[in-house]
Amino acid sequence: MKLSARYLIAMLLAICYLFPSFVYAQEVQSELAATLEVLEPTVEVLRTNTVNWITVKVEAIVGVGDIIRTGEAGRARITFFADGTDTELLPNTEYRINQFEGSDSSFKISVELLAGETTQRLSRLLDANALYEINTPSMTLTARGTEFALRVEPTGRSAMIVTAGDVNAAKSDAEAGVASGFGIRASNQTGLSEVVSAVSFDELDAALDGCSATLPATGDISLNVRSGPTLDFPRVGYIQPSEVSLLMGITEGGNWYRIDFADHYGWVLLDQVSIDPTCAGLRQFPDDFGPEDSNLYDSTSGPGVLVMPVTTPGS
Repeated sequence: MKLSARYLIAMLLAICYLFPSFVYAQEVQSELAATLEVLEPTVEVLRTNTVNWITVKVEAIVGVGDIIRTGEAGRARITFFADGTDTELLPNTEYRINQFEGSDSSFKISVELLAGETTQRLSRLLDANALYEINTPSMTLTARGTEFALRVEPTGRSAMIVTAGDVNAAKSDAEAGVASGFGIRASNQTGLSEVVSAVSFDELDAALDGCSATLPATGDISLNVRSGPTLDFPRVGYIQPSEVSLLMGITEGGNWYRIDFADHYGWVLLDQVSIDPTCAGLRQFPDDFGPEDSNLYDSTSGPGVLVMPVTTPGS
């Protein structure tokens, strides 16, 4: 009998150590939402209405209001249904479950990515009454049968890349649909970015932020800036090559580059340019892109830029 008692106590202690959420199962039974699987330590859970983080060693049950966080090398998977509707949390990520209602056939799930990076996977197309919503500090995303990656930076800036299906991004009154192979970004200070082609966050940042570049010196020769990437577009000004340090895009055929110009964009024809090799790649535009809206050009631009009256095409 003594051996059996010791064995039972040891087993109970092991369960509490490996599955600390079981200790709270009775308290949160009505709010249980998903299973938490530890892929790489460290993974911790902050139960709703508590102040102490619990280290999860292998697996646990998490519920509405719980916050899950991963350490510098930690990775975890949160699965809402047995068929694989799940989220993978990468290192240094905080994630909270805000709402869970319904069944595996029709449900409403609302979660929040507080910081870090996740990949989301929905195993089925959702019906009209289902909801899968992800909130970030700077935008809200809703998905219907898709795979996508989501990142929140320490500043609150959020970015998303869709790898299958489509996701709707919203902020304030603005909305944008993002299809597979495209991404979008938003910050607390700005609205939704353009939807751009990207399959990684590095590509998304390069497409929206541009790539550092160096142009060869050409003496006193200035570059004509046009509203589109051919000689048929009107010339809107000129710029010294030394004033061009950032390229915002390139045509598919090459040689025409989009630059920041007078608080907007312009196009210059370049035969030689050195682009930062660490940049993930310039955003590509079709050869027939344009024109830019010349009404947006700022006539009070800085040194090296002179906005000129719009000339006739080809001049």
